[in-house]
Amino acid sequence: MSTLNRRGFIGAVGAVGALGIVGGTGAPAFAQGSATPQPAGGISGPRHWEYSFGLEEATIADIAAAFDSGALTCVKLTQLYLARIAAYEDAGIRLNSITTINPDALRTAAELDRERQRSGPRSPLHGIPVLLKDNIDTFDMPTSNGSVILKDSIPPNDAFIADALRRRGALILGKASMGEFAGGSYNTIDGQVTNPYHLKRNTGGSSAGPGAALAANFAVLAIGTDTSTSVRGPASYNGIVGLRPTTGLISRDGIAPKNLLFDTAGPMARTVTDTALMLTAVAGQDTADPLSVEVYENFPQPLRKKAAQGRLDYTKYLDKNSLKGVRLGAVRDFFGGDPEIDALAEKALDTMRRRGAKIIDIHLDPAFLDFYISNGGSNIRTIADYRFKADWEKYLATLGPKVPKTVAEFVHIYETVVNKSPLPVEQSVLDLLKRSLTTSADMPAYKNLVEKVLPEATRLKLAMFEKYKIDAMVFPYWSSFAAPISNPAFSIPDPTYVPSTRPQPAIFAGYSSIGFPGIVVPMGIGSQGLPMTISFMGRPYSDGQLLGYAYDYEQASQLRAPSPLVPPLPGETLVAPTP
Repeated sequence: MSTLNRRGFIGAVGAVGALGIVGGTGAPAFAQGSATPQPAGGISGPRHWEYSFGLEEATIADIAAAFDSGALTCVKLTQLYLARIAAYEDAGIRLNSITTINPDALRTAAELDRERQRSGPRSPLHGIPVLLKDNIDTFDMPTSNGSVILKDSIPPNDAFIADALRRRGALILGKASMGEFAGGSYNTIDGQVTNPYHLKRNTGGSSAGPGAALAANFAVLAIGTDTSTSVRGPASYNGIVGLRPTTGLISRDGIAPKNLLFDTAGPMARTVTDTALMLTAVAGQDTADPLSVEVYENFPQPLRKKAAQGRLDYTKYLDKNSLKGVRLGAVRDFFGGDPEIDALAEKALDTMRRRGAKIIDIHLDPAFLDFYISNGGSNIRTIADYRFKADWEKYLATLGPKVPKTVAEFVHIYETVVNKSPLPVEQSVLDLLKRSLTTSADMPAYKNLVEKVLPEATRLKLAMFEKYKIDAMVFPYWSSFAAPISNPAFSIPDPTYVPSTRPQPAIFAGYSSIGFPGIVVPMGIGSQGLPMTISFMGRPYSDGQLLGYAYDYEQASQLRAPSPLVPPLPGETLVAPTP
């Protein structure tokens, strides 16, 4: 007897024989991202069915089935990912997406294997490799925030989410590269991350490393952080799923701050199901994060207690009929940039209609669009950053004695040391630090922002849902594909790029007194080989519903595709013959 899951892995129920390796060209013996039984012995000879597992696009369910069948161990899985990293990160096309590999990865994998054999898995994430953006504290690896000044700084303990993942048996494979201080397009440790679909194009930021690494199949899951767009942007440019949850749903404790009015961690994966599993693992109230306490105290009943205790299972929202009867507002202000993206988005909307959704065209009020979207950086973000110095220095105080403890020290080191190196700091990072030396959260402009501007943004956004009687908004996340790499340290011209002057929805979800959730899902690949996503944005606390809408669309469209620039390697297909 055998079982077949959605992605196609066939796993024997019961014991299996010795593990075999399919070698040769390195291509799987079955379709990408799937496995299928292969009869041995030829058509006329005796048939002994073999059960195959392919690493490319493997999901949590695929891996769990392979673990259960005996075809795979956490050690072997880790070795396979490390081999891909060696081939495409450290050599070959050199994506530059990972800053640190966990030196204890294989030892930890072996311990997780022994525990699984002894007492079974702790959770669905048991033995699943995860990459963390390098602004998330880990007690056993440096947390650099993309800065060469912190490249050797090992925090005293784990961030809340790192601890949550370890407690559930996940394997933290390493730390993924990021834009410096969660803002720069490159960083002074690794330099520029490259898009695995097009080596002249960028990955978006600042969770550049997590986005590129997942797209290249270097791990199963990643966690990024999103202040303006830093989870959803890289997810879109790299053709994966990225969720910005209701701000505060995931604790920010142990994450280097960018702007605590808007900061949130966010799950990144290649499928909606794996995104939901990740959110389930890391969401829950944390008294170390005041916003977390506030958010869970206001969580809608009857799920408030279960959500606060981290017992809310977001996979329960994954229903193929989630879109039936749902009213979705297509925000037309975010269309019109690139005809190819518009065509992909219209096809996505047609798929949603076929799934039973009602699509209502909506337009943002011109005054809202101008103040909160088009000029949001100057109207909101610049003033919101007045708190940066106090938050950053509070975080620095938690680190070891060898780490500079003030913004002024960082500015001095950047200007006198780093800027004389081959990787000088990006000017936008230095500008943030210098501005913070002359501003504070006590200034009238900041108080006006917090007390009036951001609450008004929340009121106006909620009013749109009421005006159009919609359950969520939907739009292409970007109106242009990933741009050519261009910054003071790296520049690769590409005349084939089609720019857009349309308003971008990046700050639409986050810049208000309550952070709205948003998710992006692959909606196809353009003629230049670059992916793009469709985005769903909902009211606060509608994270589960958004996952359901995204899942229904994903299952009906199936438009996530791996890059041909990072093909499977020899040995990535495993075969376990039946006894």
